[in-house]
Amino acid sequence: MVTLPRTSRGTSPTFALSFLARSTIALYQICFLLLLVEGKLFESKSKKEARAAEYAKERERLANLFVIFGKYQLDKTAFYTLVSTTLVILVASGIQLGVWCRHKRDLQLIRNIDSTVGKSSSRHGDGGYESTIQPKRKTKRESSTLDVVIVGCGIPKEGVGWFHLMQFLEMSNTNVRVRAVVESYYLDSAKCPCPPAVFVDFVETMIYMGIECVNHVGKLEKVFRSSNREILCVIAGKTKDNPRFFKECIGMGATHIYLEIPGAPSIGQLKDMETLAETRGVEVYMGYQRLCSSYIERAVALSRSIPKSHIFFCHNENNQSKDLHLVVTRHSEGMLRSMASQELAVLVTQYGVTADMIDNFKVNTNRLFSEKVSFHNRANGDRVEDLARVAFKITTKKGKSMSVMADRCGGLVSFAVVKSPKGEEIQRFQSLDERGVMTVEKELKDDTEMMHQFVVESEDYLELKRRIVKAIMVDDVTATGVVSIHDGVKIMVLSDYCANEINAVLTLDS
Repeated sequence: MVTLPRTSRGTSPTFALSFLARSTIALYQICFLLLLVEGKLFESKSKKEARAAEYAKERERLANLFVIFGKYQLDKTAFYTLVSTTLVILVASGIQLGVWCRHKRDLQLIRNIDSTVGKSSSRHGDGGYESTIQPKRKTKRESSTLDVVIVGCGIPKEGVGWFHLMQFLEMSNTNVRVRAVVESYYLDSAKCPCPPAVFVDFVETMIYMGIECVNHVGKLEKVFRSSNREILCVIAGKTKDNPRFFKECIGMGATHIYLEIPGAPSIGQLKDMETLAETRGVEVYMGYQRLCSSYIERAVALSRSIPKSHIFFCHNENNQSKDLHLVVTRHSEGMLRSMASQELAVLVTQYGVTADMIDNFKVNTNRLFSEKVSFHNRANGDRVEDLARVAFKITTKKGKSMSVMADRCGGLVSFAVVKSPKGEEIQRFQSLDERGVMTVEKELKDDTEMMHQFVVESEDYLELKRRIVKAIMVDDVTATGVVSIHDGVKIMVLSDYCANEINAVLTLDS
């Protein structure tokens, strides 16, 4: 028999159970008081649901965290957005840095071109060059290829020299080779330290194509010396610079010259150029492209077939009135020597009209037909005035009458009308039909930077080039629709006569 040991009162089972019960009650009371203090004991059901939702939302947010860096916490969407944005910024910065580096490289390239001078050229005090090459009139073609040099290129899509260059490069079925481009301003680092990016890109393309780019005709001595072919120099600089370019090209050995109108600032200078060309045996063609337009040719043919008929030429351009100040400033030689001279060239070459054979000159002074405008040249502040539009009628001493109207803001379509001796319209000839108008409008809309004249008269320009190239290759000095410098002098004399008569009766519009 086992006898249990006797325990004291303090360690009896009854005392232990009592202590445990009292401790549990005390702990419950403490928890009750804590819950009561936090306000959770008697929370409403809605608050509990709201708190549960908040906790659930927080748990979801923590579960979606992708990166935790100190106090910065990013979920997947924010992380990938940040990474994508950073990559875009880095790529854009790289591209911009590449463009800057390329521009610096091209500027250096242009400066290197500027500093390259042929060993046999000698510089004068005025910055010009004189060549020892003696131009020659070739009696026998050594090749069926024609070498072309563009003098006075200008900015792409703005300069007429650039436009001539593009057309020569695109001419098909002709043995034409562009050898060099001369641009005296944008390729001269002293005059233009930072040329436009579009011009820099253009020069880079030309060099890649093997076309030499220089800022002076005198730097092309190697091109002229190495050529055993006919050399056509296309002179399309500013009117005041063209006489100098003309002399330089002939001095270097050009065999033919395509001279943009009017050719020179004065009649005397153009006559001197004509004399120099004749002395050196150089054929000169003037840039009167309207003579090659089919509507002009058809109208002239009809009027010639009808005795005492009257012919009316209307030359329209598609400028806006708000841009007239730019047009007038760009063509500082005046409307009669630029725009309207195209129709005067038709009168001189097709009807034999000269200033000294005019019997009567009448200006339509109605403002709808003739208006003189005045602007301030924003470049130098000078006051510039010219015609916005003009209409006049010429009657020769032989009784032949013809009318001309030119409107800078007249629209896309030019036309010619042949009338009977009684003034009745026989037939009208238009430069563009409805389909042609739609085509030109689309081209102008697609390329808003291109000069409108280049688009509207593109075919006329190209046809004149074809005829000039053909005339050179077959040695034809009487090519149809091609104006010689001799006739160019007559056209300038007639232009000045018309300008004087118009200014005598037409007052400046205020």
